[in-house]
Amino acid sequence: MRKLAIYVAAWTLPLLLGAANLQAQGLKVPNPRAFGLDLPPGIVSHDLAGSVEVRDEEGNQVVGRIHVAIGSNMVIELPDGTLVTRGVTEARRTDAPFKAIDKKELAKRMEKKFPGFQTRTSRHYVFVYNTSDEFAEVTMRILESMIPGMQKHAKAQRIDVHEPDVPLVAIMFATEAEYKAFSELPDGIVAFYDTLANHVVMYERPTDPPLKQDLYLKQAISTIAHEGAHQILHNIGVQQRLSRWPMWISEGIAEYYAPTDFGTRMKWKGAGDINDMRMFELESYIKGKDAEQADGVMVEQTVKAARLTSTGYASAWGLTHYLASQRRSDFNQLMRELSEIKPMEGSVNVTTGGIIPSNQEDFSKHFGTDLSEIEKGMIQHLKSQQYSHPFAEFAHFAATVRIVTGGKAFGTANVFHSQELASQWQTQQVKKLPPEQQAGAQREIRLFPNRGAAERFASQWLRTVQ
Repeated sequence: MRKLAIYVAAWTLPLLLGAANLQAQGLKVPNPRAFGLDLPPGIVSHDLAGSVEVRDEEGNQVVGRIHVAIGSNMVIELPDGTLVTRGVTEARRTDAPFKAIDKKELAKRMEKKFPGFQTRTSRHYVFVYNTSDEFAEVTMRILESMIPGMQKHAKAQRIDVHEPDVPLVAIMFATEAEYKAFSELPDGIVAFYDTLANHVVMYERPTDPPLKQDLYLKQAISTIAHEGAHQILHNIGVQQRLSRWPMWISEGIAEYYAPTDFGTRMKWKGAGDINDMRMFELESYIKGKDAEQADGVMVEQTVKAARLTSTGYASAWGLTHYLASQRRSDFNQLMRELSEIKPMEGSVNVTTGGIIPSNQEDFSKHFGTDLSEIEKGMIQHLKSQQYSHPFAEFAHFAATVRIVTGGKAFGTANVFHSQELASQWQTQQVKKLPPEQQAGAQREIRLFPNRGAAERFASQWLRTVQ
């Protein structure tokens, strides 16, 4: 009991003082609720480490390890990888080493928790599912193959990585309804990584049948790889659990690691391969803006954002891909610094308007303050990339703009998957013309059954005006 008494005495003072008193003394006291923890604020300590005996969620006595201390509470990792909160009086120091649960034992536990589900284990994962075998096998293949590839990439950045030291869990629901009953998430989120449980959760079939099933599957698999990237980063030593990175790089790097191959055998494409879904979302931005017009606004908005829209995810990927490719040394230095951010630290100070100004300060420290120059480089970089258009077999529009000056005809043409984007592009092209030529510009939009037909028309049309 002597060890426990000393331990309690050392950690009750912060709780008695209270968060307000601690802040008044100039001490940084983060809000645990911002990190998903239902705990009062308190002094955060990363010095307290080692093994403790605690009760797990089922009441069994287990050996966990201290992840971080917050006031008179601790966040403890259990043998199955779950992070739980316990008061110091609920834990006892022990010299027994932390040991991860056996995957087969964990699989049995998951079968009890999810009656009627199947389980399978791989080198690093326990898969729990009631989906089709095809969906489960694709997910298993992608997630398992990502781990060595991401480790290799992180090592090339000179980040110390290791094997996941607890089993990783992926839970796959057959239907959206089952998934929502489990997660209570809003519409549009087809998969997520639960930092505290250390689980990736997803579903196979949406409630409303998609217009194109294979296209929906492509999007779903890409999202699963994205969430798997978060899980792997948190378990190989690149990102410490309960640390908070700026949103642009947190989501941008997950997208950077998420590209999947949509061929007959869906698989992970590799770190830094072109993310076809995100390139598609950036299509109008890439085509509609010349590098010379870059003003840095898009980069600034992306870097400062506390939350990202779908388009924001795409711009975060584009910025990450550009920096990782063209500013590699600076980017790798950023990643090494991010990997050192400790639990309960990082980018959380949101201001009015949903932005985090300090994100831009950190960004500029690595990449400079000229955001327009960075945006210019990003546009040029993305325009040079080849990708497989996910909607190539759907109807496309060929847009043209033609002017006649000095007795000669000049023009430009482009292809889009929607008439609205085609019209927006035409407007942007006309605005680039001298005022005396804008009124006489001839615009035309034609519909074609697929992207290939639209591109052939655009190429032929350009030859007639040049």
